[in-house]
Amino acid sequence: MSLKGLYTALVTPFLNEAVEFGDFKNLIKQQADGGVDGIIVAGTTGESPVLAQEEFVALVETAKAEAGQMNVFVGVGSCDTKKAVEKTKIAHGLGADGFLVVTPYYNKPTQSGLVEYYGKIADSTDKPIILYSVPSRTGVEIAIDTITKLREKYSHIVAIKEASESCSRVEAMVKNFGKDLVVFSGNDSMTLPFMSLGAVGVVSVMSNIAAREMASLVKLASDGNFRGALKEYQVLMPIMSKLFIETNPLPIKFLLKSKNIISSAECRSPLGKLSEKSMAELANLVA
Repeated sequence: MSLKGLYTALVTPFLNEAVEFGDFKNLIKQQADGGVDGIIVAGTTGESPVLAQEEFVALVETAKAEAGQMNVFVGVGSCDTKKAVEKTKIAHGLGADGFLVVTPYYNKPTQSGLVEYYGKIADSTDKPIILYSVPSRTGVEIAIDTITKLREKYSHIVAIKEASESCSRVEAMVKNFGKDLVVFSGNDSMTLPFMSLGAVGVVSVMSNIAAREMASLVKLASDGNFRGALKEYQVLMPIMSKLFIETNPLPIKFLLKSKNIISSAECRSPLGKLSEKSMAELANLVA
């Protein structure tokens, strides 16, 4: 599988504390209609830490049934290696096309710990794995030397979702790994800068509400039409810049509810609720 393009990190819609599968199916359809290359199910934007196992299973099953030609990658990262391996095996058995694996959160493993963590997950599947480095949320970055060690043993570790704002790090990874391990932007706002340095696309929150527009931006950049991509980027930037005004996925769920794509902006405890001030700022963007 050659990974590139636009992958949407799907929210998990909730209503009265239960997963709202009608909204989930509608969201997947909008992604397909918008030209998205793949979807990420039960990732951290999908509030993976608060999903019960039966909900995780049902989300993967539903996504596989509804996704059509889109790749279905599943978020299987955890702060517990055994749980991450278990989730990987379950999703593999349900037909997942690949996996997005965030670094363990809170416990801040060493780099040797990361090699062990990713190695045990990679040993449990032969399907493509996207590493996910997001130090602002987990407290640890995947070092380039660590990626090299993993790549030497596991050819199905094929990509990294880079959620820093470090252009120098992206440039170094592109130079070091070439097509052997490709880079996706992990922040919508860094899509164009990172793709100008050789990243192949973005794992996007923004495309939950703007799939067609984000697909156009990524296609233009992939084709080397950076002038055209910049025009798209400038149109999208006012919303992109507010997606993390408070903790993700609070803002994107508010926007999805405002556009009647999902029935409720509900997030599970302990995430909390969006402030009135942020609601007002976001409402102005979609008025």
